[in-house]
Amino acid sequence: MLFSSSFPVFRLRPTRWGLVYLGVCLVLGVAAVNTGNNSLMAILGLALGSYVVSGIWSRHVLGRVSVAVKLPAEVFAERPAVIEVELHNDSRFFPAYGLTVRDRDGGVLVRDPLLSTRERHRHSIEVEFRDRGWHPVGPWRLEVLLPLGFFLKSKELIPKLRSLVFPRLLPSFRASTWRGGGRHTAEVFDGRGREGDVTQLRDFREGDEVRQVHWKQTARQQRMVVVDRQRASENPVFFVVDPRLADPSDGGQRERFERMISEVATGAVERVRGGDPVGLVIGPLVVPAVRTPRSAARLLRPLAEVEPQAMEGASPASPGAGRAVIFAVRYGG
Repeated sequence: MLFSSSFPVFRLRPTRWGLVYLGVCLVLGVAAVNTGNNSLMAILGLALGSYVVSGIWSRHVLGRVSVAVKLPAEVFAERPAVIEVELHNDSRFFPAYGLTVRDRDGGVLVRDPLLSTRERHRHSIEVEFRDRGWHPVGPWRLEVLLPLGFFLKSKELIPKLRSLVFPRLLPSFRASTWRGGGRHTAEVFDGRGREGDVTQLRDFREGDEVRQVHWKQTARQQRMVVVDRQRASENPVFFVVDPRLADPSDGGQRERFERMISEVATGAVERVRGGDPVGLVIGPLVVPAVRTPRSAARLLRPLAEVEPQAMEGASPASPGAGRAVIFAVRYGG
């Protein structure tokens, strides 16, 4: 096995005690040679032998310890996301002591004091991304301080791993407070008027909306009762996003553009979770309507990747069947 494949971007750095160790070895070597003292020669041999053992051990650990990273299925901007990290010691002979995983800025992500032979440890890391779009997760570094703490050896991990961050979801969405220039009503987002006949009364479950509560039955039965209604229409709603800006380099316009993308993402997620078909149009891209929360990523992915364009770009395509709600950043009106 090639050294370069086992230890990509390998680093070796002496610690403070390591520098003292090298100085002591030099002094011992000079004293042993000048005096011919057998005791000094034995101590020097023990010191140099410990260096060899430390190097072999740490190199073996670096080669045998692997790190697997599992990203969450959905990552939203400005929301904590949990990354699963698994450390695996594949060695049959040596346990791994003092393992540290650091991010590209040197911050500590994982500390594992002991990883026995053939053992796996899982750790959870909470991260938060400020902006939507593609973000690099690595590179990370695995550090080993073995066994005497004189030298710190490390290798690079996951150099090309990226995570797609979806737009920020607004905590309390109100379409009436938006000033981006889109032509729409609050009904598109809160779903008023889209439900028909009552299908059943049932107990309140986590995730139900307050407006579904049947207050008379709640008061009568002394427990939360909600009402399920049949959908009055299955026609999809298409959110049409115009990515064109008068000046894409203007900070104020870009800020309003990001606010608009967040509101579109929030409205789409809310309606899909409510069981309504929702489609998306961004410029010439048309995403067919989705109906289940599991398919919401088909809407969120293009919203995470869209960038503002100049006004010379093409106007949004026609969604075809269904209602269209237009979103655009406009000024001067």
